[in-house]
Amino acid sequence: MSQVIITDTKAMDFEEVRRGRVHMIRRKRLPLETGIPGVTMEYSLSVVPDGYFTPRHRHNFDQIRYTLSGIQSTGLGDLAAGECGYFPEGSYYGPQKQAGECECLVLQFQGASGEHLLSNEEMNATYEKLLKSGGKFENGVYKGFKPDGTPKNKDSYEAIWEEHEGRDLVFPPPRYREPVMMLAKNYHFWPDRKRPGIEVKHLGTFSEARTGIGFLRFTPGAELKGGTQDDAELRYLLEGSCTYDGKTWREGTYMFLPNGAAVADLQSAQGATFFVITLPMLADLAAARRSPGVRHPVLGREHINA
Repeated sequence: MSQVIITDTKAMDFEEVRRGRVHMIRRKRLPLETGIPGVTMEYSLSVVPDGYFTPRHRHNFDQIRYTLSGIQSTGLGDLAAGECGYFPEGSYYGPQKQAGECECLVLQFQGASGEHLLSNEEMNATYEKLLKSGGKFENGVYKGFKPDGTPKNKDSYEAIWEEHEGRDLVFPPPRYREPVMMLAKNYHFWPDRKRPGIEVKHLGTFSEARTGIGFLRFTPGAELKGGTQDDAELRYLLEGSCTYDGKTWREGTYMFLPNGAAVADLQSAQGATFFVITLPMLADLAAARRSPGVRHPVLGREHINA
């Protein structure tokens, strides 16, 4: 059975992200295993530096960003502290022109189309391979050469993905005309009728994968009873403190609750607020893999029990 992961992000070290963009993002990669072979998700606490730039572009994966401090450039309206953006696969955004440093949570995950999201290790290895082949990265663009020696310019991510996968990157048709920017301060916390002392601020549920974004707030003295986790949740403690399995955790704590995990009770004597992302897709995919003959668009084939 999957285990709950809980960690203090303040005790983690930063690493540099090599993507061929202008100025490097520093990040702390937060533990996140999907449990589904070939399905990649990466969650990070990132620092975007002053002067960071990307041209107008789109992804073949989904992305969620929540700004913790500073102001985050998106090219479609900046995301101030406490604001959140959902960047769906196939939808354009940018250019990003970062002014001043910002700190944010960023989740990149395989979208409902099922296209592969490269892991950090795959990205870095392919980035180095392209450099060794004689190409270079400038202003978010890879400048390489076609087999006939003529110049070949591509968005950095597209070039890395195509080199790794050995095929052209085909973007899925957009489900949304553009990314969705959420002004969380204008939403209300809603009392949870089934869980006394718990309040929820739900920002939205997105795509057929039903990805949920919102906040979970404990009033002082509240307790969230444990049990078997239904859908996977990513929780980041924004303020306050909580006690889990006999240990007290404070601001900057990250919790990963996999679907199917045995979860202990969570209490907060003084009150606490979490930023929460819910991922029903993982339980759906696990169920599809266990069901003979079931075809799922993300897994992309019929599945036979192992």
